[in-house]
Amino acid sequence: MKKKWVRMIAIALVGAISMSLSACGNSTTKNNGTSADGSKKAKLTFQIWDTFQQKGMEDLAKAYNEKHPNVTIDVQTVNWDEYWTKLEASANSNSLPDIFWMHTNEFSRYADAGLLADMTDLYKEDEVDYYNKHFAKGLVDNVTYDGKLYGVPKDYDTIALMYNKDIFDQAGVKYPDSTWTWETLKTAADTIHKKTGNFGFLAPLDDQQGYYNLIYQAGGHLINEDKTASGFNEEGTKKGLSEWISWQLDHDFSPKQAAFAENDFTEIFMSGKAGMCFIGSWMMSNFYNNYKDINWDFAILPKCDNPVKGEGRATIYNGLSYATPAKGKNVEAAKDFIKFMGSEEGMKIASKSGCAIPAYEGTENAWFEQYAGKNVKVFVEMMEYGVQFPYTKSKAEWGDKVTASILEIYKGNKTVEEVSKELQTLVDGCIAEE
Repeated sequence: MKKKWVRMIAIALVGAISMSLSACGNSTTKNNGTSADGSKKAKLTFQIWDTFQQKGMEDLAKAYNEKHPNVTIDVQTVNWDEYWTKLEASANSNSLPDIFWMHTNEFSRYADAGLLADMTDLYKEDEVDYYNKHFAKGLVDNVTYDGKLYGVPKDYDTIALMYNKDIFDQAGVKYPDSTWTWETLKTAADTIHKKTGNFGFLAPLDDQQGYYNLIYQAGGHLINEDKTASGFNEEGTKKGLSEWISWQLDHDFSPKQAAFAENDFTEIFMSGKAGMCFIGSWMMSNFYNNYKDINWDFAILPKCDNPVKGEGRATIYNGLSYATPAKGKNVEAAKDFIKFMGSEEGMKIASKSGCAIPAYEGTENAWFEQYAGKNVKVFVEMMEYGVQFPYTKSKAEWGDKVTASILEIYKGNKTVEEVSKELQTLVDGCIAEE
């Protein structure tokens, strides 16, 4: 069942359709939106949320403009907290940007509302089955809705263990390696805290860079494979969630939640006050360019010692995509720019700026090369057992409620068992209404 938000968007689309038809009928164009003699002009707006990736997106715009001088692209950065509010407001006023980033949390409801342009056949004249040949299945699934593709994969990210070499050396602890388990991590974190006075590990209330990973390592799941039910009441899920929360509540090696509310865990780590934390690959550009005085590196995530099922290995991965409105005055020109960004050439250009791990398979080296001296290859190596970031059509509706419920455990108001039952009911209810 579509929500009120979707109905509002559908109404807004009516005006956009006629506007689009009049705007797109002014010249004879190729299917890439550019006239045969290159005379059609377009000024595209491109909205993103990460200042550290702005240069990479501007490099793509510049490279495209050199080949299509009549098409200019204005990259506009809006911070994450405002991005979705602004995008929704733009959707309701028929003024969506020509190109924008799409996140899995929001993709389904935008696709369900008919707001995203169909990209299924974008590459059909270039290569048969382009998407499946060049992008991981999970990334293609991220842009697929009712059998059609409504975006082009941009990148992917995974989570790794970040550690401070100097603090490890000071504590006399060996650097993390592939043999590490949860128990190894806790022992090392305790030793670091006792011998150096620094925090051994940072365990904030965080999903993608925190408890999600432990849930899947323990053999649990947040959402089942066909996205018809949640798994909060599964034993593996409760085991992983309990473990992550215990690293903060039951140990002195991590700050408590009140401290994380005042200072983001990345700030604590980069101030040289912590030995370890989980971190997403999307943070690389910021860390590498702005924190050269901290002697940090990466290792693969420690595994679960005794999972309920499975091998105990998992890292959460996710991927953004490029999208354009289904109806807009520059939809064909926007599609052509997105087609370029999703090409091997486009992926390499973005990678050279250190933006993110490119979605196009085989172009990762351009990203590696930006971070000399850092073991960034672990982010890619762990894709062997990567788990797609869990979501459903209603993720935007239940996501924040899950965080709020888990926070009650940290406050001591509820147990993991109680919250797990509540969340099973909550998320299943949201899924039932999708």
